[in-house]
Amino acid sequence: MEAINKSRERFPRFKSNKEDGNMTADLRSRVLGRIKGLKKKEKELKFKAIFLPLLYLGLYLFSLSSSHYATFLFGYSCMGLMLVIIFLNLIHEVCHENLFSRKLSNHVYIQIFDLMGANSYMWKKRHITFHHNYPNVSGWDSDIEKSKFLKVHPEEKGKWLTKHQHFIFLLYPFFLLNWFLVRDFKDYLSQTLGKGKFGPIPFIEYLKLLLFKSLFIGYVFIIPIFFSPFSALQVIMAGLLLFFVAGIFALFVLLPPHVNTNNQFPLVGNNHTLPSSWLLHQLQTTNDIVEQNWFTRYVMANFNFHIAHHLFPHISYLYAKEVTDEIKLFCQEQRLPYKSISIWKAFRDHYQLIKSNSVDHPIWEENM
Repeated sequence: MEAINKSRERFPRFKSNKEDGNMTADLRSRVLGRIKGLKKKEKELKFKAIFLPLLYLGLYLFSLSSSHYATFLFGYSCMGLMLVIIFLNLIHEVCHENLFSRKLSNHVYIQIFDLMGANSYMWKKRHITFHHNYPNVSGWDSDIEKSKFLKVHPEEKGKWLTKHQHFIFLLYPFFLLNWFLVRDFKDYLSQTLGKGKFGPIPFIEYLKLLLFKSLFIGYVFIIPIFFSPFSALQVIMAGLLLFFVAGIFALFVLLPPHVNTNNQFPLVGNNHTLPSSWLLHQLQTTNDIVEQNWFTRYVMANFNFHIAHHLFPHISYLYAKEVTDEIKLFCQEQRLPYKSISIWKAFRDHYQLIKSNSVDHPIWEENM
């Protein structure tokens, strides 16, 4: 176990490639030049930073004051939608320090994520340190480590339920329930026992974990049980509905960009080096979604332009379309891979990946 921990502490290195390094610098120069010439759009984010949390609070108070159970359920369903909308438009931005110019302001604002039931400290570790650096890399990308029952990486060792895992997608809508109420605690415990990869956790973060989880459970479940006309069972069912609605909505954002048969799942070599440069790795493991409209722009925070986010995480999603235009042109000129597929194809190909991984020898290797 000690050897494993030491190996994990040694982060994988990308293949050193001078040509790709020059291309990365060239692309960055072109993108920054394009952004510099655009009209600033940050006022939209500042408005959302105030309006969206207030709307979430308003929906909660509306639910708490309702006397009809159907209205109560409707309010909790809308809260579930708002959890995802706030995450996409604000929390994700503030995590990459794109919301405010001051680092402290971003640090303070992300506590809203804790108030919504997640743990911002651990999520930033998973998202920035591991997912952004190592998408689709087994043992390093936290986003493909959702469940011990699900084999996502084709080269992972199968679990006892692997051969039936293509039926587990029926439980996908409840992954947020597992994340908020189980996984955060599990990651803290694993790190405490010396089996994690997140580094030392300050004691204050343990206190914040317990405090904010208690607050979330308190206002979603406990307060309505005592201050609404509904029974404990009815409140619990409403809370589960909140997670279910949020989980369904979140799947349209979290599944399509990486985990499907269109993308590669690289392995770390014996010398602890990945087979491609950082630029090529991001392009090989990520795809865009072709759909783009007012909903993807204003509600889903341009989630469809995912390659732009991975290559330029410190550029706000407000400029994702323009950044993507530069990336597409650059990839065409340099003959680099660029993938953009429909969201429905992404879901179909995700299911194909999961079903293929349920057998000993993946059947989609020709796509690798």
